[in-house]
Amino acid sequence: MDGYVKVWKEKVGKIDEKIYGHFIEHLGRCIYGGVYEKNSPLSDQRGFRKDVLAAMKKIRCPILRWPGGNFASAYHWEDGIGPVEKRPKLLNYIWGGIETNEFGTDEFIEYCREIGAEPYLTVNLGTGTLDEAIHWLEYCNLDTPTRYASLRKQFGHQQPYGVKYWGIGNEVYGPWQVGHCSAAEYAEKLRQFAQFMKGIDPSIKIIAVGADDPNWDMTVLKHAGKVIDYISIHQYHGSEDYYETISAAYYMQERLKLLEAEIKHLKLDHVKIALDEWNVWYQVVPEKEISEKGIVLLEEPYTLKDALFAAGVFFTLNRMSDIVQMANLAQMVNALGMIKTNTEMMFLTPIYHVFDIFVNHTGRTRLGIEINSDTYSIKAKSFLEGRLSFKVENVPYIDGSATYDEEKGVLSLVLANYYKDKQAKVKIDLLDFEFSKDVNVLELNADDVLAANDFEKPDRVQLSIRKVSLSSEIPTIELPAHSLTVMKIPIEKF
Repeated sequence: MDGYVKVWKEKVGKIDEKIYGHFIEHLGRCIYGGVYEKNSPLSDQRGFRKDVLAAMKKIRCPILRWPGGNFASAYHWEDGIGPVEKRPKLLNYIWGGIETNEFGTDEFIEYCREIGAEPYLTVNLGTGTLDEAIHWLEYCNLDTPTRYASLRKQFGHQQPYGVKYWGIGNEVYGPWQVGHCSAAEYAEKLRQFAQFMKGIDPSIKIIAVGADDPNWDMTVLKHAGKVIDYISIHQYHGSEDYYETISAAYYMQERLKLLEAEIKHLKLDHVKIALDEWNVWYQVVPEKEISEKGIVLLEEPYTLKDALFAAGVFFTLNRMSDIVQMANLAQMVNALGMIKTNTEMMFLTPIYHVFDIFVNHTGRTRLGIEINSDTYSIKAKSFLEGRLSFKVENVPYIDGSATYDEEKGVLSLVLANYYKDKQAKVKIDLLDFEFSKDVNVLELNADDVLAANDFEKPDRVQLSIRKVSLSSEIPTIELPAHSLTVMKIPIEKF
């Protein structure tokens, strides 16, 4: 037997919908050619790609972050409001090319409303000012006879947008960022921005820049922890090696636990973690992947192994649901995108199908689960040609999560078999429950861990469904090699 899974009748936590969030930035073809494509037969009258809209509605995106990312640190929001034909065309000196400003604040809010997502705005802390941030907040959230609230009404939006989530800066710890500064300098700016923005609208939530660096994070939390609601962490991983990629999800778990320990040490119980950028990123690098127009594209190809990494991330976020209450895949379309488009069609990468599984086929009540499996330890290289290396121990070959859907009365057991070339037999102990013996099983798999979808074969990696009978008291399920499986088990009594 390769694994033993026991689920018990205990509701151990609530999973926040916001961990299944996304991120769009003015990078490559993410916005223009992905989210928005004017005068395309695939777009609606607003310029929104209808096929992408439908895909995002299917996975019920709960929160969408914009305008960046690095782009946010040089973005002036007033360039993107008012009549489109009067908006300035500017150099996008962060990612290359020309920024037309056709897609601005009003378009972003409209897009969020269309897909049912909470908007999450990132404030310019590079070339921007506190005044500019306050004016943006006024434009979005206030119903006052003042300049920027009146400007919103003048442009046809009478009711305030009620934007709840505001990030103060992006990655300002890094020298690649416009506005790069020390932790102490950032913490004071953050404190002031949070204090005065909340003074204007006390209902908003503030997301601080975390650096995945204990010294930076402690400085920020000590100085501004009382006025923030989240601290962010960014994680990009992936390798040509299958097990290195899988293990990165468990390295991420260690980094999240370290940040959690800092928050608890400072007794900042109200502060939660926002993993507001995460993804696989290793095959393309900015200095090499430049379009003919001088635009950085970053159109990372995604395979089945990358999807299994994403599943590992969600197992971690489910386990840490008490503290990690927001996450945003970076990014949604084309540039590091889980959706790829051209002028004629789109296709869904394997990572998209992982979102489909966790969003549409699991519950939000976390159940007690114990998984016994063999493990491995590895020293891995990851992210941009091995510039980041790490060692992680006790990576399980079998991992998973158990949730309960209160409305449907369904227990969802999601299991990953990370063995690259070995089918796994796993015993399932559900003795605490009375359940239906016949269950639906969804599976994400392919013949090869490097299998990927593309425009010619968009369904090479997709979800399949079958029925399984759990006939014995402790049934055994066979999990194919390198696969993700979800069992949807109707529960008679809870």
